[in-house]
Amino acid sequence: MKKQLLFVTQYMQTGGIEKSLLTLLSDIDYEKYDVDLLLFDHSGVLFKWIPQQINILPPLFETFSTPLLQAVPELIKKKKYRLLIGKSLAATLSKLSKGMGTGIRWRVYRQILQRQPKHYDVAISYIDFFCNYYVTEKVSADKKIVYNHMDYAYSQINGWPCPELERRTFSECDYIVSVADSAKHTLASYFPEFSTKMQVIHNRISAETVRSLSKEAPVFTEEKASYHINIVTVARLVDEKGVFFALEACKILVREGYDISWLLIGNGPLYENLQQKANEMGINQHFILLGEKENPYPYMGLCDIYVQPSKTEAHCVAVEEAIVLSRPIVVTDIPSFQNQIQDEKTGLIVELSATGIAEGVKRLIHSYELREKLTDHLLNTCERDQEHLHKFYQLIEG
Repeated sequence: MKKQLLFVTQYMQTGGIEKSLLTLLSDIDYEKYDVDLLLFDHSGVLFKWIPQQINILPPLFETFSTPLLQAVPELIKKKKYRLLIGKSLAATLSKLSKGMGTGIRWRVYRQILQRQPKHYDVAISYIDFFCNYYVTEKVSADKKIVYNHMDYAYSQINGWPCPELERRTFSECDYIVSVADSAKHTLASYFPEFSTKMQVIHNRISAETVRSLSKEAPVFTEEKASYHINIVTVARLVDEKGVFFALEACKILVREGYDISWLLIGNGPLYENLQQKANEMGINQHFILLGEKENPYPYMGLCDIYVQPSKTEAHCVAVEEAIVLSRPIVVTDIPSFQNQIQDEKTGLIVELSATGIAEGVKRLIHSYELREKLTDHLLNTCERDQEHLHKFYQLIEG
C-alpha cells in the first residue's frame, strides 16, 4: 500500500525554495507514494510546473500573497468573509508589533484556517514560519517534518521569527530539516534542546532541466548585447538579498568607465525603489530590472559574470544553478557561500559590500583567463548533492 504524503508551502513564485520543492516532487517515486500538495494560495508562475502526479488541494488561504487593498474586493466578491476579516486583522495588528509580526499574524491565522480532514503517513512543511505552524497544529499525520531555509540569527536580528512558536513547533515535529550545515548550526544554538531532531538536506536542482531550459531562444536584446560585459543576478527584491549592494556596485563600475549591463531578475517589494534609485543615479541603461522570469536560465547561461550579493542565505538555489551553467561567479562572504563556492576555484568570494562586489567583478572583467579557469573547474564539477534525495527518503521511511 502506498504511503500518503502531504507537502505544504505558501505559493509557487520563482524562488529558490519553490524550485527545490519542484525538483523534489519531480524525483519522488510515485510507485511508492501518493502525494498531496497544499498551497496557501495558487499564485506564482511555477504553479504550472507542478508534476502531474501530484494531487493539488484547494488553496488554504486565497489571496494570501495578494496585497490587502487588492485582496479586499476579491474576497468580498467571492464571499470569503472569514478570510477577509482575518487578512485585514492580521495586517493591522502586525503593523503594531515588532518586526514582521509573525507571532501575532499566526494567532489570527490559527483561528481562520481549516484543519485538514485527511490523515497522512507523513506531513512535510517545506518553508519556515506559517507552514511549519500549520503542519504541527492543523494536520493529522504519523510523522511531521518541518523545514528551516534561513539563517536564524540574521532573521532574529531583523524581527522575523517568533521563538515561542518555533519552540512549540519543534517540540511537536519529528524532524527539523535545515538546508545547510551553517543554518543547522545557528538554529541549534537557539534551540539546543531540539538539536537531535535536526538534519541537513540541501536544496536540490535538476542540472539536466536547468541546462536544457538555458538553451531556449536568445534573450539579450541588441542593445544589451552591445555592452562589453553582461552581468546577471537572480534574487527576490528584498533587503536580505543584497540588491542595493548590486545597485551600488553597478554605479561604481559605470562611474569608473566599465562597459557593462547588469540584469537583475526577480520581483519583490523593493522593485519600485530600485528602479527609482537607478534612474536617479543615471545608470538605468546599465542596471536593468527585468522582473520575474519563468525561465531565467537563458539569461544566466549567456552572461559573462553571475553575481549573488546576498546578506544572508541558507543554501542558495540560484548559485547552484549558476554552478550548473558553469558561469564565473561572484558571491559575498557569508557562511553558506563558503560551503557552496571554493574561493578562486569555482568562484570569487568577496567582502560583503558594494565595493567588495565591484572589486570582484573588476577582477573578472580584467582577466579573461580567470573567467576561463573558473568555468573550466565548474565544467569538471560532478553532479552535486544527489545523496540528499536518499536522506529525504530515510526520514520519511525511518
